[in-house]
Amino acid sequence: MASLARALAAVSLAASIGSADAYTASNCKNLPGDAGWPSASAWSKLNATLKGQLIATVPQAHVCHTLPSNSFNANACDELQSTWTQAETYVPKPAEILNAYFQNQSCDPFTPISRSCELGNYASYSINVTTAQHVAAGFDFARQNNVRLVVKTTGHDFMGKSTGKGALSLWMANLKEKTIIRSYSNPNSTYKGPAIKLGSGVIAGEADEFVGANGYRVVTGECASTGPVGGYTQGGGHSLLGGAYGMAADNVLEWEVVTPQGDHVIATPSSNSDLYWAISGGGGGTYGVVLSMTTKIYPDGKVATGSLSFTLAGSGSAGNDETAFWQGVNLWFQSVPGFLGLKQGTVGSENATMLSQITNSSFDLLGITFPDQTVTQLQNTLAPYLDGLKALDINYTFSTTQQPSYVQSFNQTRGLGPLPWGVIPTTEVWASRLVPVSFVENTTAVASLVDVYRSAVQDNAFSVGCNVLGGFNAPAHPDNSVFPGWRDLAVICNVLHQWDFTAPLDTNLSFKRRLVSDVQPAVEAVTPGTGVYLNEMDPWYEGDWKTEMYGVNYDKLLSIKHKYDPDSLLWGLFAVGGDESTLDANGRLCRV
Repeated sequence: MASLARALAAVSLAASIGSADAYTASNCKNLPGDAGWPSASAWSKLNATLKGQLIATVPQAHVCHTLPSNSFNANACDELQSTWTQAETYVPKPAEILNAYFQNQSCDPFTPISRSCELGNYASYSINVTTAQHVAAGFDFARQNNVRLVVKTTGHDFMGKSTGKGALSLWMANLKEKTIIRSYSNPNSTYKGPAIKLGSGVIAGEADEFVGANGYRVVTGECASTGPVGGYTQGGGHSLLGGAYGMAADNVLEWEVVTPQGDHVIATPSSNSDLYWAISGGGGGTYGVVLSMTTKIYPDGKVATGSLSFTLAGSGSAGNDETAFWQGVNLWFQSVPGFLGLKQGTVGSENATMLSQITNSSFDLLGITFPDQTVTQLQNTLAPYLDGLKALDINYTFSTTQQPSYVQSFNQTRGLGPLPWGVIPTTEVWASRLVPVSFVENTTAVASLVDVYRSAVQDNAFSVGCNVLGGFNAPAHPDNSVFPGWRDLAVICNVLHQWDFTAPLDTNLSFKRRLVSDVQPAVEAVTPGTGVYLNEMDPWYEGDWKTEMYGVNYDKLLSIKHKYDPDSLLWGLFAVGGDESTLDANGRLCRV
């Protein structure tokens, strides 16, 4: 308890600096400094109930500042600066915020040493969750003390659900179960194949390596630091394996959940089926806290992979004319139905996935992935596109490899591997758009979209990442709340901006304003009615989020939300029911 007491003192000092005024309105959550904020003895009592699992937040970048605790350490600060963009710096630690916007420079290693390290948007306390009882205790404390509650699995979170000023955080990182089930058995399920039970704290890279060592594959994210059991799968979950096996949510057999009322339940398509339906695609941290997930796995095997790139003249020895360059980009979008075998006369594969990066001077296919197929099949699929590039007189580089397993193919994909952590994206400013097959079959529509993206990247402020992720409607799966726009998807595209941690905050925020006010509306204007991905969107998004993220599922999801969380203990920006509360100017969560 002594170490907790020392940490409490540090938190109290930082909180006193960060919260200048008290506010006790009954419709708002308490913040440190408010009259209703729990006393030190109340926090100590909670810690006793948890048998010592309560952690007071001291931001790790306190070593880069002299205030408020005179803890500056030059060597430690230098080390932290060198790893600040790496997932390992945040994911395994309580309360740490991965997203730069929500860090808000309240305590980071790049601001002046003399600037005070404040909690800002950091949760005030975390519960190191290892049992269902810990989650129930967190819910009870938050309800009884009118304190905001958040859930952090990995914190790979662009919408700020996993953190919050003055919050009590349920930190799930140490739920590390990984159990292979060779033959899944449930009397109400027709599925009898292999499965895996994963604890909430397992990251995608750990899951991939574990199942790979046992001769299997599992649907996880392209970013290895995502949490398969957390917001990734609960929000839908696209994958390099998605063409073959569907969305991550399509593969879930069971969810182990603690509801906000404290009930510890198993949700399946036949038991607590409404909760299963909602959690399988309707967004993380909204309906309950998931302790574990049981999901399908698949026999591992060969994977054909490849990469392709071409550039503008002046960007390399084989650069191309600007008009031809953008014609090549346009042709790539038009070729997607052929890649997926949906165009008459083409040799394609619904299993195919491709990750592309478009800048003002380069086009790269970084992750061409054909599971259970040969290099010859991959080459035959891309042959019509390569012929088209030749007809445009575009110089390009193209290579292929045959890998014996999915993990080996992932590790060899530039920009993704190596596992278990992979490469964290530093693109902290981004906005997504789902592009259906019917759209890329329309040459006029494609030309309009490419023109918008060309305009967005022209000054090198943004890049565009597009993933070919077809086939999501093919695998049979239980009914779930995955956004319907995924079912006829051809491509998901994100407009991206690299966050500069050494620049003034206003400089980075100016790119956010440009993205949400100019670029994203232009993208949506030429792609009406298609939708966005709820896990990949800027928190300043100005669109009709209920329609664009949830569509026809929203009303049913809201009903389930109200059933299981009548006190609205779980809240997130753009989460179902998210408009029933709001953050005030001081970061205080209030009902509206």
